[in-house]
Amino acid sequence: MGKDRSALTPEKKVLTPHPDKHKGMNISAPQQNQLQVYAELFAMSHDAIIICDSMYTILSWNNKAETIYGWTQEESKGQNYCELLKTHTLLASQDICTALQDTDYWQGEVVQISKNGPPLVMKSSQKILHNAEGKPTTILIVNQDITEQKQTEQKLREQLSLAAKANEIGLWSWDIINNNSLINNPIQAKLGNLPLGSTLNYRQFLHILRPEDRAAARKAIRHAIETGKEYSAEYQIFDTENVEHWVSLQGRVLYDGQGKPTNMVGIASDITDRRQKETRLYSSNQHLNLVLESIRDAFFHVDNHWNFTYINQQAEKIIQQSSASLLGKNIWEKLFSLKGTIFEEKAREAMQTQTNQHFEAFLEPLQLWFDVHLYPTPEGLAAYYYDVTAYKNTEMALHASEERFKRLIDANLIGFTLANLDGAIFEANDKLLMMLDYTREEMESGKLNWRDLTPTEYQNVDEQAVKDLQDTGLFMPVEKEYYNKQGKRIPVLMAGVTIDGNRSLCAAIIVDLTPQKELEKQKETFMSIVGHELRTPLTAINGSIQLAQRRIQRFLQERPEELPADVQIMIAKLQKLLEQSLRQTRVQNRLINDMLDASRLAIDKLELALQPDNLVHLVEETVADLRYTEGNHPIYLVLPEKRYIPVRADADRIGQVVANYISNALKYSNPEDPVTVEVTYTDTEARVWVHDRGQGLSEEVQKHIWDRYYRSSKTKDKKGTGVNLGLGLYICQILIKRHHGEVGVISKEGQGSSFWFSLPIDQTQNIHTNNQEAQHA
Repeated sequence: MGKDRSALTPEKKVLTPHPDKHKGMNISAPQQNQLQVYAELFAMSHDAIIICDSMYTILSWNNKAETIYGWTQEESKGQNYCELLKTHTLLASQDICTALQDTDYWQGEVVQISKNGPPLVMKSSQKILHNAEGKPTTILIVNQDITEQKQTEQKLREQLSLAAKANEIGLWSWDIINNNSLINNPIQAKLGNLPLGSTLNYRQFLHILRPEDRAAARKAIRHAIETGKEYSAEYQIFDTENVEHWVSLQGRVLYDGQGKPTNMVGIASDITDRRQKETRLYSSNQHLNLVLESIRDAFFHVDNHWNFTYINQQAEKIIQQSSASLLGKNIWEKLFSLKGTIFEEKAREAMQTQTNQHFEAFLEPLQLWFDVHLYPTPEGLAAYYYDVTAYKNTEMALHASEERFKRLIDANLIGFTLANLDGAIFEANDKLLMMLDYTREEMESGKLNWRDLTPTEYQNVDEQAVKDLQDTGLFMPVEKEYYNKQGKRIPVLMAGVTIDGNRSLCAAIIVDLTPQKELEKQKETFMSIVGHELRTPLTAINGSIQLAQRRIQRFLQERPEELPADVQIMIAKLQKLLEQSLRQTRVQNRLINDMLDASRLAIDKLELALQPDNLVHLVEETVADLRYTEGNHPIYLVLPEKRYIPVRADADRIGQVVANYISNALKYSNPEDPVTVEVTYTDTEARVWVHDRGQGLSEEVQKHIWDRYYRSSKTKDKKGTGVNLGLGLYICQILIKRHHGEVGVISKEGQGSSFWFSLPIDQTQNIHTNNQEAQHA
């Protein structure tokens, strides 16, 4: 078309227009005012707007560009846009300069580098603007940061891009109500094989398209009518001479005051051959309107008489009125709810003082918060605003929550800390510092590290808490201990949550359990004293009963003559009563022993005498004793072929555990059902099993069977003793753990139970035994 663009090369990014381009064309004063309004609107956009000369030298950019790129407007002015931002396209096949040579317009995705260094993915639109003589004077660049929000603006390129070879553009209008479109330009006439001035209906339009494009065309047009969104499509069409053309159709639906669709208007672009420069200049203005409509925030413009001159789609949605009903109308008459508000006050101030205004306002009728920018222009006032209700609600809720939390922390009822997962403590309230006996100065100097304050036996607890924080963002309450400054252990209960996206910073609350633990120790000490006081008279009673039994036995042995029958019956009853009394004293003695053991365990005063021993021998002795005391109740013993299983154990305590297991099995089994004691082993551990055929345990009971003072209401004592403090299995668990072993139970209701405990094999004894066996061999 007579244009010389040889000076614009990909290497130099320079624009040199042909001197005859747009020759004889002038831009009127209204057009200049409209462009000035556009510039004002660009200045308040949330997108980066850059204005360059034809050599890509930056003339100006807006506040959003300063925020995104890091350079102020003064620093950027005079710099080469491409070199300053190190701009390159995502696709090697894309060339911005070539595109601008062909179409005066380019849109695509570019990668740029900000002042602070991180790469940015930008959705970029670039347009060459011409003066009245057709000379390129300015490059307008609109960049949107889509590094995290690419999805939100995916259709912008479809709405704004024109194919590379366009030189003809035609306007089209479809009367939806009467279903006709006037053929008013040669492109429509040529492609539709219809004369100028004739009409084309919807069915005829679809018939022009390829069959495979018709369904998509119907869907796109229906979507535009139902939603009011832009209609954009490209179709392959063959003209009357069977020459292939690609046509781009872009348009939007117009509605009447009641919201009923009346017309669809747009541009038809033969993107294989551009129209003349007048049409191209008109297309340029259309692109500017599309850019304005694509901006995500709401804005409108009023003239000096407060009449609406421009309203974008987002403003229509918020105002809840169409642009058709507002354009040319007075803002204070159409939006009466704004009268007397801060908006009117600031708007009139901006017009009178010709200064920009920025404020936040709550609009009572809409029950919404808005962030508002007002910019005076020579023609009136531009208003730019966006809905910040969700942000304000979150801000107020967060402020209220922070106030409540601050009052809790400042009350110093519990300890509070802010620390990272490596152990560094950055913040602590007075309660925590008092608990650990450190000063705030010591904390601020970095001397406090929760990992260093934690005893080694609680490291597993800490690691699990850290894992929970990393996996879920919180850890549930746990008990542990800290060392204070003097090395004293402080028992605490604590829980925490992460407060940053990387889950590396944790806020924790810490409760000092020292008073509670002291109270527990006092209670257990009291129980120990009571137990000793109870045992003293019980021992005397037990001795007196045994003495009475021996004297009766001696009396019977020393009497040569046979006693009368009634005397024999009386003595037999007396012996039975003494045996029952002796049995009850044993039960009471066992209960007292359990109570004393539990109290010693609670205050950590139960000492074990671990010695090398044979587990099989310990089990055999205990079973033999119980067979003697339990009489006729069958107790079976299943031993391994190997009769020496070396362990390190306190023989009395292991015998106590075996006896407790067997006593429980006998208590909850029928007298005729045997109880089986079994010993198994592997290379690393030995297990003692006690199997019974009793009632069995439910899953719920199994969860608590090892708890202190737990007694199940569902299990029935077959021996009828009726005495159970719920300490036996608890003590067994603690004793076995002190031997570095484990306990467990396998049971089903109605099918009996199998209680077990394990002890580690004493490898030292094992090696010694193996050596002796090798020497004998």
